[in-house]
Amino acid sequence: MFRRFYVIICDVCAVWRDEMKTFIHDEGIFLFCLLMPAVYPLLYAWIYNNEVLREVPVAVVDDSHSSLSREFIRMVDGAPDVRVAYHAASLDEARRMVESQEVRGIYYIPSELADAVYSARRTYISVYADMAMTLQYKSIYMAANSVVTQMNKDIRISRMTKLTTQRDEDVSSAPLKFEEVPIFNPAGGYGGFILPCVLMLVLQQTLMLGIGLSEGTRRERRKLITVARTIPSRGYGLRLAFGKGMAYFMVYSIWAAYLSLVVPRLFGLVMIAQWRDLLAIMFPYLLACIGFGLTLSWLVRYRENVLLLVVFTSVPFLLLSGVSWPLSSIPAFWQGFGALIPSTYAVRAYVRIATMGATASDVMPEFRALWIQAAAYFVAASIVMYRTRKG
Repeated sequence: MFRRFYVIICDVCAVWRDEMKTFIHDEGIFLFCLLMPAVYPLLYAWIYNNEVLREVPVAVVDDSHSSLSREFIRMVDGAPDVRVAYHAASLDEARRMVESQEVRGIYYIPSELADAVYSARRTYISVYADMAMTLQYKSIYMAANSVVTQMNKDIRISRMTKLTTQRDEDVSSAPLKFEEVPIFNPAGGYGGFILPCVLMLVLQQTLMLGIGLSEGTRRERRKLITVARTIPSRGYGLRLAFGKGMAYFMVYSIWAAYLSLVVPRLFGLVMIAQWRDLLAIMFPYLLACIGFGLTLSWLVRYRENVLLLVVFTSVPFLLLSGVSWPLSSIPAFWQGFGALIPSTYAVRAYVRIATMGATASDVMPEFRALWIQAAAYFVAASIVMYRTRKG
């Protein structure tokens, strides 16, 4: 019994040793598994380092030419979100500027602005925005909204004659005030929102790349790895899966710590997680990703296939996590499909732990799902590895 166990351990370690050699000697695997997890998150974080858009160029069409319209233009130009880049003579001219990407939006001030305000009639300042990028639209719209709100308050105060103190003016112009306090994304930025999701997805997708390249190479050459030839048929798939899994786990345990702890702190992202809670999630997540990658490796017949597979699935996997798109708006079929993907549960758990202060007990459904996936995918990976003996 002991000798049999010793032989199994030796076989697993031999597979691990050969897989580690492949890491070093295969340039593709070295690039995607050792360099890409280190560099790609930094590049992504640097791109979104400013968090929010500032000084979005807009054009103004002022048909009013009144003191009120000039006040609106001055206040909008002073807002941090937008910059009045052009004063257009007409809407057609401003539209051509949007089409040529000189500006991203238009503020149209009608000719009746002053007359309507002074005669107590309602009028409108129109906002036209390029909807190709939602963040730019948000900046243009919010800048106009805040300026109009302030001007409405000033106009209301100017019509009141019985006010004696600043307190009276504040209560009369805005009897109900609200205060916006972002609790999980203080900067209100896109980087702080999307980066935690991307960091978890990088682990899964680069693992799929490395495993797919390794298995694709073997199938291209139509041969088994050297030590696999000496492993008996009984338990072959399980030993191969565990040996390969050990190699990837050792390498990616370092990257998991780097991506989940180091990168967020390097760029000042919200990180209020305890290391024990992160460990509780990252451990089954890595196991599930490895089993997932080994299972999907049966789809890879050539090295290039895995590149297409990862590129095709990256964005859908991010959407299925329910973070960048509300889970309640995802059809039930796709929610069920997303339940098969390890990143779906890991992204939700990591975001809640890292940025919302949740503990491991608060993400217990995701924790259980990751362990179930880890067990199921290693069984499936063992079957896939066993079939490679015939390939």
